[in-house]
Parts: sequence; structure tokens; C-alpha cells
Amino acid sequence: MENNFVLPLKELSPHLGGNIEDIDVREIGTAIPLESIKDALFRHQLLCFRDQRLEPEDLSNFTKLFGKPLPHVLQQFSLPGRPEIYVLSNIVENGEPIGNTREGFGWHTDLAYMAQPAAYTILYGIEVPEVAGDTLFASLYCMWDSMEEVVKSRLRKLQGRYSYNYLYSHRSNVDPLTAEQKARTPDVYHPFARLHPETRREGLYIGGDDFIAVEGSDDPNQDYTEIWQLFDETTNRFFYHHHWRVRDLLIWDNRGLIHTATDYDTESERRLVWRTSVVGEAPISSKE
Repeated sequence: MENNFVLPLKELSPHLGGNIEDIDVREIGTAIPLESIKDALFRHQLLCFRDQRLEPEDLSNFTKLFGKPLPHVLQQFSLPGRPEIYVLSNIVENGEPIGNTREGFGWHTDLAYMAQPAAYTILYGIEVPEVAGDTLFASLYCMWDSMEEVVKSRLRKLQGRYSYNYLYSHRSNVDPLTAEQKARTPDVYHPFARLHPETRREGLYIGGDDFIAVEGSDDPNQDYTEIWQLFDETTNRFFYHHHWRVRDLLIWDNRGLIHTATDYDTESERRLVWRTSVVGEAPISSKE
């Protein structure tokens, strides 16, 4: 393996994202050094690999380069025989949906409602809408770096409470969670100021609609409002808009990035995306 490997990367936006063409991700770890990919991911938070030709095993192998796969709670939407591959799709076959149509809408970071949220998320677009159906990303690191020190100091002392049961209860036309699914997702608490486990970079950490309360505050209602204001400012200032091409492979680092799916015409357009996640660590607090 050559140490002087140069990754053919172009920035996707001033805030985040790197676009990589003309490499086959199946060669990462052999002809392509994994460390070069990880370094780029840590710098840019999101990487897009264009025109990949992957089978389920290939996607699983790519995921395992970054850690242990994390199966989704809603296993009814997993690829048959592949619990680690979660299917996002509006396609119906033999009268049954082959995937989840409404997953990922609303700004969030993946699995913040877990004690160990997802470290990385990977999406592979097999069929994508020609119009709309884009994915938006925003950098919580950029937001943190723009904040005044007095605000950072206060946030370092606080935690957020996250609830999957609350999040799921506000979804329409879904089956109730089973007792097993509820037991797997008790409410959890995470710091608003989080350190990356490898780079030690400090950043803001807020989940999304699973974030329901502030802990450790003298005025939790006011802090709850202010934190949502910071969240909204992040999405308005430090974002990247990804328009999908067929066979795009995206991977992003959830420690400092939020994202949302966007709507498309589900009656006239088809969407089939495979998703995997990687087990992360309990968020590391930078509390003073």
C-alpha cells in the first residue's frame, strides 16, 4: 500500500462535504488506504462516492471498514437476510412496501435517542427521483466555532434528553412499537458540547425531534428555546444540499452533522436507497 496516495476529492460546499469520483470503494483497505478516507471524512464530515456498483455484501463490507454495523430498530424494513441494511423506498411489490417511505424527514442526527448513537451513516442510492428527493446536511461544528465563548461555557454544563418513544408517537400511519422495541430505546441523556473520539474536536450536539428536554439548567425552558434557535441557525447558515445521482454512496460522521430528507412525488417517482449505520460511542462531554 502506497503512503503517498492522493485522494481525488473536490469540496462540495464551503462548510462541509467532499466529492470523490473515479474510485471503487471496494478497493478501500487494499489499493486505497483506509486512513486517507477517514482523514478526509474527519475534515469534511461527509463524503460522496459517485457511480458505485455495489451488492448487499459490498455495502456491508464497506460499512465494516468503519466499525460494527448497527441494525435499525425497525427490522421489518431491513433487506431480507441482511439485518444491517435498512431499506428506504416508496416501492410496493405484491401489495407490500419493500422499505420505509417516511424515514429521515426533519433535521436530526441519527440515533441520538440511543445510549451509543450511530457514529457513521451510509446511504447507497439505487433508484433516486429525477426531481426533488434531495438530502440536506448542516455542520454543527461550524455553528459551534461561530458561537461566543460565554454561550459555549454554559452549554458545556448542560445535557439534552432524547426519546425515541416520543419521536415515534408523533408519526402518523405507523404500527405501534413492540414491547421489545420500546425496551431497546429508553430515554437517554447526552451533552450539548461533545468531543469527537478520534480528532478530539469540540462541537455542538443536538439530535432533532427526539430532543425533548434540557437537564442541569437553572432555566430549562429558556435554554430549550435557545438551543432550538442554535439548531435552526445551523440549518440556515452552514448547510449543503445534495442532489442525488443514481449509485451515489454517501457516508457521514454523525458526531457533528445534522441532516434531513426532502419530499418528492411518490406517485410518479421511484426511490430505493439502502442504509447502514455504524455503532458509535457514548457521547464524550467537554464539560468544564
